[in-house]
Amino acid sequence: MRQDYQTLNHITLGEKKDYIQKICQDQQLLQLINECMTIQSFENMMNYQEINKKLFIYALHALYQSSDYDQLEYHLMMMNGLFQYQSYTDLKKQLFTKICKKTITINEYCVLRHLIDFQNTSFAHFIQVLHENYEVELQECAKMCLLEDQYHLAYQYLKLLPDCSDQNLLDLLCSYSFYDYVSLMRHYNKQKRSYQFATSH
Repeated sequence: MRQDYQTLNHITLGEKKDYIQKICQDQQLLQLINECMTIQSFENMMNYQEINKKLFIYALHALYQSSDYDQLEYHLMMMNGLFQYQSYTDLKKQLFTKICKKTITINEYCVLRHLIDFQNTSFAHFIQVLHENYEVELQECAKMCLLEDQYHLAYQYLKLLPDCSDQNLLDLLCSYSFYDYVSLMRHYNKQKRSYQFATSH
């Protein structure tokens, strides 16, 4: 089960240390990191430019070795919390461009959300850009909205369809908002009646 963006980005000290354990090949550096028992001591250690830069290089190697979207998302999520280099920002822009050349589904979205700055753009605007500029299908937009607990926005995208055959998606909307689900079903039924009336004449 995928997690929403906000939950994923609440990264604990333990998770950060586990990540460094996975990527770092310098045993002395690992020992120093393991001795950090508080968030403050860990952040102080990460503020040493030499240490931070070395870990960044290890992180880049791990990122480049990602074999699927789940791994790619994991590395980006952790790196976002640890590194602030311009070269990393540039890399994320390149990755965004590369991924957007493909058909964007929920899998691609889960990586893309770590490549943009949600402080400077709203989620609703981001999804609108994906739909209008990158031709992301309405059902995929709705799935992205539901993943981020934006169920009423999901309803708005589903309402743009003449009908929705994905019962799992409809059931998920219903679990978030029975009112939106019922309103959507009424909308689809009204669309069908209008269509049947038009074709019968």
